[in-house]
Amino acid sequence: MKKHLKHIDYPLFSTILILATLGLVMVYSASFVYAGMDPNIDNSSHYFERQRIWLLLGFIVFIIASLFSYRRLGYFIKFMVIASIVLLILVLIPGIGVERNFAQRWLSVGPFLVQPSELAKVAFIIYFAKVYTNKQDKLDQFGQGVLPPLIVLGGVFALILLQPDLGTAASIIMACGMILLFAGIRFHHLVFLGTIAIGSMFALIVSAEYRMDRLTSFTNPFADPSGEGYQLIHSLIAIASGNVTGVGLANSVQKSGFLPEAHTDFIMSVIAEELGMLGVILVIGLYVFFMFRGILIAKRSPDQFGRLLAYGITFQIITQAMINLAAVSGLMPITGITLPLISYGGSSLLITFLLLGILMNIAIKGHINRRVDYA
Repeated sequence: MKKHLKHIDYPLFSTILILATLGLVMVYSASFVYAGMDPNIDNSSHYFERQRIWLLLGFIVFIIASLFSYRRLGYFIKFMVIASIVLLILVLIPGIGVERNFAQRWLSVGPFLVQPSELAKVAFIIYFAKVYTNKQDKLDQFGQGVLPPLIVLGGVFALILLQPDLGTAASIIMACGMILLFAGIRFHHLVFLGTIAIGSMFALIVSAEYRMDRLTSFTNPFADPSGEGYQLIHSLIAIASGNVTGVGLANSVQKSGFLPEAHTDFIMSVIAEELGMLGVILVIGLYVFFMFRGILIAKRSPDQFGRLLAYGITFQIITQAMINLAAVSGLMPITGITLPLISYGGSSLLITFLLLGILMNIAIKGHINRRVDYA
């Protein structure tokens, strides 16, 4: 234990701590009015208190994961992949999966809801990192080396899409794509797969009316201000109202019944309104710092599996943040994906801490390895 404490990556830990603390404060600020208006909730601190519990559990998960050697994760990968596929199938079965806002993405576990697609994030980052580490000598062979894991990923992508949850499915695809990139597959194979992925995404968007509505609403939300464009319009109003320094913590107007999902998907809009452009720069700056720290940890990893795993974790979290920030600012369609460590949420927060704990363990192993090399 003391050996691990000595080699903790404190810049990474500090970034996580700041983001999580800011998230807890902003969840309270963004949710207390909404909780007060809900007749089924008798405490305006309802979401804050639940988030505080999830954060405590998250840090416990983070500590355990940071002490558990990432090299042993390969032993569990078959179980994790199978479990994630089974849970993704179960969530689609009527009466088992829980439906909210026309999406069936959750399973009920006591008083809490868990999202199986979150487990798929972890499973497939580890799976891709392990498989492409083992296939280093076959990466120039598309059929034998590159393709088999992509077939499994395609099946999981389809299951998540049926929920429907294009945002989470896209973030998993992009994280796995980054693992492929850093694994060293041939450039023309990467271009081919990227073209297929982009073409498939476009086909999926135009094939469903609700996705097309979201696409057109983000390009011109004022064409349907009381319908598909409503959420984005109020997000943009919140962002514009904040100016440079914001209207002050807890003083947001848009969270008071105007902006839906203010404490979850659109918490960044509340940050922009209350803390202004300075708050936005702080959050983006923390994510950028985290990205570069994650890349550095990957480069310092003592082995290929740790390197690919670190890249996958780093870009999974950064991709999720980018999708959320782009959606709330009107740069891409709204996907319903949360802001890592900041948005209110249970299973997504725990999975993020699990991934970060694994990343910390890779950092610790890298520090120890470098100390041995220098000795």
